[in-house]
Amino acid sequence: MSEVYRIPLEHASGEYAVNTLDITDAPMLELSYEEYGDIVMYDVPYLEYNTVRLYAIPKAALDATLTASYSESGRLKRVTAVIGGKETLIYIGYESASEAVSEISAFAKANAERILTQISDCKEKVARLFIEYFNDGEYMDYHVKLGTNEEKISLPRDCVDSCGDYRSENIKGDNDALKVMISCADNDEYDYFELAVDIMTGLIREKSLPMLNKTKDFKLICAEYD
Repeated sequence: MSEVYRIPLEHASGEYAVNTLDITDAPMLELSYEEYGDIVMYDVPYLEYNTVRLYAIPKAALDATLTASYSESGRLKRVTAVIGGKETLIYIGYESASEAVSEISAFAKANAERILTQISDCKEKVARLFIEYFNDGEYMDYHVKLGTNEEKISLPRDCVDSCGDYRSENIKGDNDALKVMISCADNDEYDYFELAVDIMTGLIREKSLPMLNKTKDFKLICAEYD
């Protein structure tokens, strides 16, 4: 089963349940829902060739909680839905490149803090802190992994700097929101993913080291993977 949710790009300022908005011939954000995979897909307004695909978005959540927020100028600013008890970003609109830089920078700082909170829970002796990221336009990922000294000792010498050889789980922030925020910006005018990565990595480098119980040969390794 498929369905299209049509949301006006302009409306009086405020926050509205999407199912209460009038549908007219005015320009719309069109969210296409596909039941197989619970996929939501849309073309980003005002930008050519920017298509966003989001996965695991239940139709019931869209029907019950899909919400549109409009700025003081009346432009569609955000579309969200509550999924699993959490407000989930579906779409964000930027009125300028400077606004995109500001919004993405603020998100990156908050996302780094989410990751740092999880890092601070580690009480074991840590030999490696890996920061890895990836972006192919369709999939975006930014995560951290902690390599304990116990794990490092058990590895062959030529594997101790390889993130994939450590068994601990990846520590993530909100990669789904990261994807929406980057994909809804005009990446021809600025590399917004690089901006977010630089901010998150800088904060994690600065703040994680004092909170970890590190070995003498501790290393922080940051790399883009493919």
